Amino acid sequence: MKQSTAFSVFKGKESHISYGHCVSHTRNNTLDTPVKTEYNHTSVLYKKGTIIMRETRAIALTGGVGSGKSRILELLEKEYGVLIIQTDHVAKMLEEPGQAGFEALIDAFGRELMGGDGKLKKDVLTKMIFTDADARRRIDQLIHPLVWEYVRARIMETKSAVAVVESALILENPGDFFQEIWYVYTLREERVRRLMESRGYSAKRCYLMMEGQPSEEEYRKHADFVIDNNGPLKAVKEQIDKRLVLPDGNTTQYGKGRRSP
Repeated sequence: MKQSTAFSVFKGKESHISYGHCVSHTRNNTLDTPVKTEYNHTSVLYKKGTIIMRETRAIALTGGVGSGKSRILELLEKEYGVLIIQTDHVAKMLEEPGQAGFEALIDAFGRELMGGDGKLKKDVLTKMIFTDADARRRIDQLIHPLVWEYVRARIMETKSAVAVVESALILENPGDFFQEIWYVYTLREERVRRLMESRGYSAKRCYLMMEGQPSEEEYRKHADFVIDNNGPLKAVKEQIDKRLVLPDGNTTQYGKGRRSP
């Protein structure tokens, strides 16, 4: 199996991460040569109905604030056994003291962005992101490359058949390593209601946050698959089943996965 190397993006921890190419080149000599078949949006290798060779499928999951991506991620992880990576969690990790993102932000905006505890002033950073377009672009230019470097390394090292990367702002295919982009669609009014209930935000703050994100038309333009998240979770699962589950109902087309009874 071919080996490759990636570097950790952590400051002071530039350790090598070895990972293998996810497609095995081992053949069972008792079997006929497998046939690569296009099946429902992906390439899968079959031998008499059984997957015998595959590669990790990278899917981007995106949608605006309050669209309910979290419950879909939970569903994908529990019911389909996929690897979940949340880019906002990665960004927060990279913005901790001593990490590459932290030092990049301090270099760009000055030490006034640092609190008395030596950490970033998150309230100041959040306000910059949602109210200052120029500052937001600059922050994105500093943090996004580090985030995607981490995401790429994580996907390449995983043994999971499917990796889902969640981000509110995936409108392009960073590094061209996603096979699909999924957009979570939820009515604007429902998003506001959820944010007010779950986070205690005012309606004004909710709409202000939404204005700083892409429009529904922009999200749909880049999406390969749209999940309608306005109804019950059962309805969401039915949509995902049509995208992932094989006719036998026991496994996803990408490999590991299961369906609830």
